[in-house]
Amino acid sequence: MSSEDRDQSEYYRTIAGEFLKRRGAPLVLSPRDMAAIAGWEARRVPLKAVLEGIGRTFEGLRKRGRGNKGGSLALCEREVGRAMEQHQDRSAGGRRAGPTRPAKKERARREIERALRALSPGDAELSRLYGTALEALAGKDPDEEALERIEASIEHLLYDRAGPEEKARSVRQARRELPGGGSGEVESLSRTRIVKAMRKKGQVPYVSLYYY
Repeated sequence: MSSEDRDQSEYYRTIAGEFLKRRGAPLVLSPRDMAAIAGWEARRVPLKAVLEGIGRTFEGLRKRGRGNKGGSLALCEREVGRAMEQHQDRSAGGRRAGPTRPAKKERARREIERALRALSPGDAELSRLYGTALEALAGKDPDEEALERIEASIEHLLYDRAGPEEKARSVRQARRELPGGGSGEVESLSRTRIVKAMRKKGQVPYVSLYYY
């Protein structure tokens, strides 16, 4: 198993273990549950926010006198989203330990400049995206929406650079992990794995401050 697979498996195992512990039987994840985890992975939801959202969901069910049996991870979507927003707000407001926003900006700038220096002369598109990201980081208040758009463009570029055999292999693996899952769910999981692998292979840094 590659380190990439181990990282992703840990994300899946931790979420699945917490959910099944709280829900109880049936002690297996449905395709819908797996799709929910794949969606959080694709949206880069921090593990801590997912676990917090699951905890809040089941605590709410308990307070309302509803049982835990037979629930789906989809029930946790709202609380996971709220937990993620609150984590971001706390980070932006400096109310928790960790890098300040200026420190994140400086780390992102250094990583992008390092990657720019390492690019081959023919990699014009990635060079352009990095340059645009540096422009978004140049002001006192970085344009985080612009950085998120650039991040999405980089992910599209990395996915397009993967070979057809690699894409087909990733789809087969995603189908094994999502038995009975729809084509959209399989595609989301497959695409996420490929982008992460391509980013690691090419040492492509993130441009969004979310990661710093």
